[in-house]
Amino acid sequence: MSTVPTRQTPTSAAASVGRRPPDASQLWPQALLEAFCLRMSSKGMCVSSALMQHDRRYGLEQLSHAHNMADDALRTMAVQLFRHFEARQSGISGPH
Repeated sequence: MSTVPTRQTPTSAAASVGRRPPDASQLWPQALLEAFCLRMSSKGMCVSSALMQHDRRYGLEQLSHAHNMADDALRTMAVQLFRHFEARQSGISGPH
């Protein structure tokens, strides 16, 4: 019986792709970004997490929209995301 190398199963491949370690180059913390996008969606604002990650202007515009909405939780998320953005831009590492 010969041993033939097997490819990763789709389940294990998806798990390895979907669960990357935190990347210091990311503009936004992933869990907070996901919660932000869902909350914005519940308010009728479709936010692209991909554009948030790759287009700074788009991301800051979405934070501005969120900050101006009458939703304290959304405003808090926008402030947290903006503080992370500022810290990353200034080279200051965030809390661990």
